[in-house]
Amino acid sequence: MTARSRLSAEHVATAVAALCLVLFGVVHAMTDVMVVSLFSIAPLVAATVADERRTAIFAGTAVALAIGAGWRDGATGQLTYWIRVAVVCAISAMAVVVAGMRRRREERLARMTAVAEAAQLALLPPLPPEMTGISIAARYRSATREASVGGDLYEIIPTGYGIRVIIGDVRGKGLDAVLLARHVLSAFRRSAVALPALEQVAGEVGRAIAPHLGVEDFVTAALAQITTTGELTIVNCGHHPPLLCHGGDLRPLTGGKAALPLGLEDDLTAFTTTWSPGDRLLLYTDGLVESRDEHGDFLPEHAIATALLASDCDQALDTLMRAVDRHTGGHAHDDMALLLLEHGASVRSSANGHPAAAPAAAAP
Repeated sequence: MTARSRLSAEHVATAVAALCLVLFGVVHAMTDVMVVSLFSIAPLVAATVADERRTAIFAGTAVALAIGAGWRDGATGQLTYWIRVAVVCAISAMAVVVAGMRRRREERLARMTAVAEAAQLALLPPLPPEMTGISIAARYRSATREASVGGDLYEIIPTGYGIRVIIGDVRGKGLDAVLLARHVLSAFRRSAVALPALEQVAGEVGRAIAPHLGVEDFVTAALAQITTTGELTIVNCGHHPPLLCHGGDLRPLTGGKAALPLGLEDDLTAFTTTWSPGDRLLLYTDGLVESRDEHGDFLPEHAIATALLASDCDQALDTLMRAVDRHTGGHAHDDMALLLLEHGASVRSSANGHPAAAPAAAAP
């Protein structure tokens, strides 16, 4: 709940509580109907959003009005009247206690949310919008409403062998999935800059996370390498194949031997293709292609292709996420990570072999 929505809800609840006090007081004054016990509704309403201090104000007002109503009617000598006052006091006190418990719970949730956001920044730091002539955009959405990060992961690193990319999906959700995703990214960041072959990188990541895999744990991943000559090398470890968008047409990048998820196989193979200026490469997780509508139908491929025709990568991913929301009705059932790269410029190699940016060339 945002600060604005919380403030609006508190204003509404306060107005309703005040209206209850006024209404019951007017009804009692005009009809002499015994509504003493109903005064306790006001602090209960206030307790739903207000803190204990404001709730206590309504509680005290309700008790005062309940006692005042008895003095007005001369009912202070009746046992039933004092029982009603006691009920108002008890319920009002309970409302104050409930308001305090709710406030502390919301504060704990706010702290946990802050920790989750910090974990997201550490696990999935913001990516640069451009790297050696390649435009970059990324989006992440957790299926858990209260969470900022889950088991999906991505990273892109410039190396002496080209730009290296990983996107992956850890089975499960929650803290265990986040921790396993951290191990994957840590291993990839180490090996991506050190090993010459992309399949060696995938194998090293698998061996690094193997001790952390439970009996039913696995991590699917797709790794890509982009060289200065426009070559795309892909290693797929049980993941959905990346999609190459060329002229509005989507082509899944498949080839070589299908591999098991990371850590379950050492015999990994890579395959190489090419892409041209203006082409876009989409890497993604289950949350995209396995999103279903109310009839159980998957997101159609043409919706993805249409979204990727947007003017730039950021707009393309925003359009794609809106298409997913329309298709699912806003009910996400899995985490979704999207990484979109566009071949927009030529690159040259620096003296030490690392790719360096060249002047941008217009995409066709």
